[in-house]
Amino acid sequence: MNEPSPLPVLDVHTHLAGIGQGNSGCFIAPKKFDSLLYKLMRKKMGIYDAHKQGVLDEAYRARLEKDVATAAEHGALHAAVVFAHERIYTDAGEIAPTGQEMYVPNEHLFDSCERARGRFVPAMSVHPYRKDALDECHKWIERGAGALKWLPNSQGMDPRDKRCAPVFDLLAAKKVPLIAHTGGEHTVSIIKPELGDPEVLRPALDRGVTVIMAHCGTASGIFDTHWMPDFCKLARAYPNCYGDNSAFTTPGRARWSARILREEGVVEKLVHGSDYPVPPNAWWSFFSLGWSRTREIQRIWSFLERDVRIKQSLGFPEVVFTNAARLLAPGSLEKWGIRGSSR
Repeated sequence: MNEPSPLPVLDVHTHLAGIGQGNSGCFIAPKKFDSLLYKLMRKKMGIYDAHKQGVLDEAYRARLEKDVATAAEHGALHAAVVFAHERIYTDAGEIAPTGQEMYVPNEHLFDSCERARGRFVPAMSVHPYRKDALDECHKWIERGAGALKWLPNSQGMDPRDKRCAPVFDLLAAKKVPLIAHTGGEHTVSIIKPELGDPEVLRPALDRGVTVIMAHCGTASGIFDTHWMPDFCKLARAYPNCYGDNSAFTTPGRARWSARILREEGVVEKLVHGSDYPVPPNAWWSFFSLGWSRTREIQRIWSFLERDVRIKQSLGFPEVVFTNAARLLAPGSLEKWGIRGSSR
């Protein structure tokens, strides 16, 4: 990196996943698991047939641990913020009877972080429509959650709903950031596309929550609405509004890197994230990186290291890679044994 920093470099956007093997409690809908995209990710991760041996969940977790450790050994980063993934809840506060495509329990997430102490920081996932949402948030914050993760357009929570206010007040009081998806989404199905608009997160900002808007409102697919200008407006207006650059090394979002790097007053409020396990690919930035650098980076085994090296080469400033260490819940890095070092 450009200058050594005592702050740890964190990947603020990595996903845990599984299908329930090994009593993890995880779930992926069979149709989604057997889709071309999920098969490609399993193949790229080297765990394509792990489910046939009954070890998919453990293989996934082990691969992520190794990915972080390898990136750390090579001086690319120190740790990853890893997400749970809540179920979809109805407006009545009950688990939705249909439409569930993915579930990663907080229990499995925290167990994984205990095992990978020094490399993982947990981001809990709690749906605000749950009748016990506030109690659940309290519980996982006490256990050391570094953040709360939501995917509104796919999990169905509307941040403007009055039921979110008590959660926002708790997050603000405890200084726990909300990492909320904005923009297009294609790895899980969308329920309410309009909830990808960064503007729906204004109530959280107004109540003092530090909000990290994942993907900065960018379009991913051809027909997605592009909300990056709305994100930039909020980032300039609110000191507590940030955005992560996750998936900016993938085909859907690589095109937005050059544009967001020109946004004065915004670029320094970006937070590094990869969107693991989506494989980063340097070839999508070939015209910016050049032939030799592209080939060199693409040979890097670790997805997390490769993502860092692409973004460094594109010119994302040092502060982007260390911002997460400033924003996560107080004490969470110490709780999970995360330390910075000169690189």
